[in-house]
Amino acid sequence: MKFHHRQSGFIVLIVMVVIIMLALAGMAFVLNLSLENKAAHLQGDQQQLQQTLASGVELVRGFLAQTPAGRQQAGGTFQNSAAFAAIAISTDSIVGNDTRFSVVSPDDESESSGGVRFGLQNESARLNLASLGDWDAAEPGAARAALMQLPGMTEAIADAILDWIDGDDVPRASGAESEYYIGRGLPYEPRNHVPAVLDELLLVRDVSRNSLFGVDANRNYREEPSEVQQAGVRGDAAGGQTPWCRLLTLYSAEGNRTFEGEPRIFLNHADLKMLHEQLAAAFDQKAADFVIAYRQFGPHDPTAKPTPRRKASSARAKAAPRSSAKRPVRDGHELLLDLSQPAEYEIESILDLIEARVVLPPDEDLELAADDGLVDDLIDDPVDPEREVENPFDEQQGRMREYLPEWFELTTTTDAMVLRGRVQVNEAARTVLLGVPGLDESLVDRIISARGGFSAAASAEYRHPTWLYTEGLVDRQQMRQLEPYLTCGGDVFRAQVVAFSSDSGLVARAEVVLDASVSPPRQVYWKDLGLLGRGFTAEELGLESRVQ
Repeated sequence: MKFHHRQSGFIVLIVMVVIIMLALAGMAFVLNLSLENKAAHLQGDQQQLQQTLASGVELVRGFLAQTPAGRQQAGGTFQNSAAFAAIAISTDSIVGNDTRFSVVSPDDESESSGGVRFGLQNESARLNLASLGDWDAAEPGAARAALMQLPGMTEAIADAILDWIDGDDVPRASGAESEYYIGRGLPYEPRNHVPAVLDELLLVRDVSRNSLFGVDANRNYREEPSEVQQAGVRGDAAGGQTPWCRLLTLYSAEGNRTFEGEPRIFLNHADLKMLHEQLAAAFDQKAADFVIAYRQFGPHDPTAKPTPRRKASSARAKAAPRSSAKRPVRDGHELLLDLSQPAEYEIESILDLIEARVVLPPDEDLELAADDGLVDDLIDDPVDPEREVENPFDEQQGRMREYLPEWFELTTTTDAMVLRGRVQVNEAARTVLLGVPGLDESLVDRIISARGGFSAAASAEYRHPTWLYTEGLVDRQQMRQLEPYLTCGGDVFRAQVVAFSSDSGLVARAEVVLDASVSPPRQVYWKDLGLLGRGFTAEELGLESRVQ
C-alpha cells in the first residue's frame, strides 16, 4: 500500500509538470501572437507613414506644377501653413490614429540654429557649384572668390573643391588633383565634374562633415546642446556657423517663361515678320519698329568716321548689282520696314536698347547718284533726323519703372528653355550675394536693406533684378554686368517632408528637391531621414494648430 501511494504521488507530480508546461507553452504562444500582432500593426503603421510621406511629396510636386502666378495665388512657397502644415491624409475613427504630414524648412537659411516654417527653400537663393566654371571663364578668379565667402572656408579647401569640379588634372595654387589622392592610397580620384550630390564634397581634401552639414545631427534646423557637446567630443568646432549645405546647391534653375507660364518673345528670332507681329501685339508699333530696325541696322556709333564713296564710271555703275533690300521709308510719321531683309545684329540684353540710336541707311537714290558720278567725290553722310528711328526706351527713372519690368517679363534674348545657376537676389543670404561677381559689401548691404521694405510677391516691379537699377542702387553699366548672374525667380525647391501619427511616436522623414523648370516637375534628390527620429515637436509640425 505504501508503494502504491508513492506511485500515485509521482503521477500527480508528472501531471502537474505537464500542465505547467502546457500553460507556459500556451502563454508563450499567446505572447508570441501578441508580439506578432503588435509587429504587424507597427509595420502597417510604418507603411502607412511611408505612403503618407509619398503623398506629401506628390502634394509639393502638384503645388509646383502650377505657374508662378498660380503658386502665389495659392499662398506662395515661402510661408504657407494652409498648404503645408499638418495635412491629414486619413483618420481612423476606431483607434483614433490621425496620420498627417508637414512640409518644413528653416526659418532663416543664414542662421545655423533657428525656427522652422511651413514652406519650401528656393534653390536659386544658393550658390550653384555647376555655375562656377562659367563664372571663372567670364571673370578669372570669380569661382574662388565666391567660395571664399562661405564661413570657415580657406584658400586650400576652395582650390581643392574647384579642382574636384574642373575638367583638368592640373592642380590650382593650393588645390589637389589625382596625384594627391592616389599618393595617399585613397580609393578614388577627383570627379573632374560637378558632384552628383553635395555629400560627395566630403571626399574632397580637408572638407569636414561639420563644415558641410554643421552639428545639427538630427536635421531639425537647430543646434541642440547635446549635438554641440557631441561635436566637441569628436574634436569638431562647437558649431554656431551656417553649414555649407544651406548655402550651396547643384540644382538651381528657372523656366524661361512669363509669370503666367507663357513662352517669352525671343528677340533674336530670325523671322523678323513674326517677331514684329508679336512685339506689336504685346507692346506697340513704335517699340516693334525700333527693335526690328536695331536687328537690321544695329546701334549707331557716333564716333565712327563716315565712309567715303567715290565716283564710279557709268559702265561700272551699270554693271554693279543693286541691292534687293528696300530701304525703310516713312509714310508720314509711320516707319515702313522691309521685314524680308535679314537681321544683321543680335540683342545681347534689353538694357542695350536704352538710349540706343538706330540710323537708317542713306537713300538708295543717293547711292545710285554717287555711283553715276552725279555727286561729289566724298559723301560725309551726316545723320538726318528723318533717318533716325525714334527710340521708346528712354532712361527716365519713372518711365523705366513702367516698361523695364514688362519687357523683362514678356521677352528674352536667349532661346534656352531653362536658365540655370542664377542667384535669387530677393532671397539669397548675404554670404551668397557677396560671392556674385560685381557685388561688394557696400552694395550687398544696400540691397538687403532695400529688399526688406517691399514684398516681391506683391509687385511686378520686383520680379526681375532690374529693380536694382530702377531704384538707383546701381547704374546701367553695373546692371548690365550683373544681369547674367542674378534673378528674382527660381523653379527648383527643397523641403523636408515629415509624416507623423498623432498617437504614436512613429515618423517618416525625407529631404527632397523638386525641379519645376520642366513640366511635369521632376524629383532630382531624395534623402531618407527616418532613422534620425521625429526631430520636431508637435507645435513645430503644426499639429496643435490643426487640432484646435
